[in-house]
Amino acid sequence: MTGFKDILVHVDASAAGQVRLQRSADLAARHGARLNALYVRERSIAQQRRLKSSELGLVPGAQASSLRASIENELDAQAGCLRARLDELGRAYGIEVAWQAGEGRARFVVPQHARYADLTLVGHDTQEDADLPEEYSFAETVLFTTGRPVLIVPQDVAEEDVDLESVSALGRKIALAWNGSPACARAFSAVLPLIERADWTTVLIVEGDESARPERLPLEAVLDHVRRHTDKVELRALAPTGAPMGDLLQGAALDQGADLLIAGAHGRPMLWEKLLGSVTRTLLTDIKLPLAMCG
Repeated sequence: MTGFKDILVHVDASAAGQVRLQRSADLAARHGARLNALYVRERSIAQQRRLKSSELGLVPGAQASSLRASIENELDAQAGCLRARLDELGRAYGIEVAWQAGEGRARFVVPQHARYADLTLVGHDTQEDADLPEEYSFAETVLFTTGRPVLIVPQDVAEEDVDLESVSALGRKIALAWNGSPACARAFSAVLPLIERADWTTVLIVEGDESARPERLPLEAVLDHVRRHTDKVELRALAPTGAPMGDLLQGAALDQGADLLIAGAHGRPMLWEKLLGSVTRTLLTDIKLPLAMCG
């Protein structure tokens, strides 16, 4: 049985970031992997707005200098807390951990590090977020510019809801969306260690899926292939409901109690608006559970 040996997680000071770090530690422990935590020293949108006010001359010069120093101290404190938490998790889970710090924009820094990892965990932000400075979300950018598997974790945790003692694991019960396409095959191959170590995997196929052309093998053939790697697998056929395919797949995965959905990503960097598949678009804009994909 193979496994991931180098797992990267992008960390930040948010509540969702703390949960993501905890989940990645559990995942690294089950794979016997080193956990690399990457912190990018990047000002938050709120901090950028505070600085903008000073740059526009809305605050006195001395106060502006104090503001800049205060923000740098905030970033130092965030990094210190996250690094301490990483070391704590390393001892608790008995895993090797490594701290990595980068300067610049996270959407440019994270992909560079992700190319040297077996799997990268990132948070998710939607295109509908008015605070996003770019047209495409951070998760989309990492997915389509990395070339390695990416595990996208929803940012659905409020600060007051954080209870790290009860954080659920990732990859114990998996749903694999399958239609026989190259994108599905690429995603399946890239995250095969997740399936090999899962307690259970459900392969989801959609009856009458137009992408399953007649010249392809019967979709049930994937079950025989998965069983070469694990016997903890079943096949579930889904009837179309008229809902978007991405919603259908996520709903079925949640019905099965899955904590992770593996799906193919159809798209090309720099041309996503024209070439991003409709299923991929739905999954990335209305994410309901963690997604493992490979762009």
